Amino acid sequence: MPKFKKEQSRTPKSRKISDDVLMLESVRISALLGGFFLALSLLFNGTELFFDGIILKLIPSLTPLLQKEFWVIFDNIIKVAVILFTFFFMMISVGNYKEFTGKPIDLKEIVLLVGLSLAQTFRNLYVFIFTLIGLVFLLVYLYLIQES
Repeated sequence: MPKFKKEQSRTPKSRKISDDVLMLESVRISALLGGFFLALSLLFNGTELFFDGIILKLIPSLTPLLQKEFWVIFDNIIKVAVILFTFFFMMISVGNYKEFTGKPIDLKEIVLLVGLSLAQTFRNLYVFIFTLIGLVFLLVYLYLIQES
């Protein structure tokens, strides 16, 4: 008999209850963050009044041409970032839930999230292009970090 007991490797069926609670908490938090960024994205991409009406009136010190170009670029960066955060957190939430249930994430769910993300960009070509590039990078990143 050995002096030390050998630790058994944990299988998915031998998870503790606390692991289940933590997994569901992770799903809930990432879904809430995804929903928050979705609401922000719909606000930013659904109306042009936010930046054109409020921000441009608050900063009159820049020259009109520089002011407009700067805030248009800033506006597009914010729109792309919020859409990418929405996709990222929604993808994490769906992936964690699928892992919790023991099923792999389907291609149709990925296509649905990509379609939702790209549907938010229909008003601006630059936002569409940079969002598409960002989504490709995020999908490659998520593919590379997944467990084998």
